[in-house]
Amino acid sequence: MDVVPATPKTIALYERLRDALAEEEFLPGTRISEVDLCSRFEVSRTPIREALVRLEQDGLIERRGSALYVRDRTADETIDIYRVRVYLEGAIAFDAAHRRSETDLMRLGSAAAIGEKLTGSEDPAMLQAANKAFHQALAAASHNQTLQDLQSRLTAQVAKLPSTTLSFPGRWAASIHEHGELLEAIRIQDAERARAIGTEHMNAAAEIRIKLIARELDIRQAGAGA
Repeated sequence: MDVVPATPKTIALYERLRDALAEEEFLPGTRISEVDLCSRFEVSRTPIREALVRLEQDGLIERRGSALYVRDRTADETIDIYRVRVYLEGAIAFDAAHRRSETDLMRLGSAAAIGEKLTGSEDPAMLQAANKAFHQALAAASHNQTLQDLQSRLTAQVAKLPSTTLSFPGRWAASIHEHGELLEAIRIQDAERARAIGTEHMNAAAEIRIKLIARELDIRQAGAGA
């Protein structure tokens, strides 16, 4: 597959389409129409095609013959993504501890403070937004573009799951505590400590995701047997 030139127009359109997929404006299995997208975003086919290639590379859409469809991931694929994110988050935290600037620390502190204010909130969208902001600030602090790109792609692949691990009982409070510990390790530049916290932080999310998947499968099986 050819690499898509990272033109500003392509990147902007790609991000808009990726957000639309994450917010399920296009449901899994939906066929993608270039003509409809051109009309919707008021652009020519060239940037649409370039953006779609990037989305295909991300695994958000898939090609079936000559047509493109919104991809629907299996339970096993979702679990695999979370397992990769465990290693990735540890690597990001490690590099952030080594490379962070004072500005990075301020951004991380601000994102962590916003998250703390949401303790007790039951709004999944707000929790996800605050969590995303913290992890984006963390990735930026790593000053490792490869890790940032991987984080962005993998996050996009699980963003449209029907439930969030952050709403699991006790998870948000635990997550906020872990963010605080991670921020402190990065502040004092204890890279190994940061890696351990980052790894365990995402591992906890992965374990909850597995529980949610198992619950969903049980519900489907019960419905099928009714």
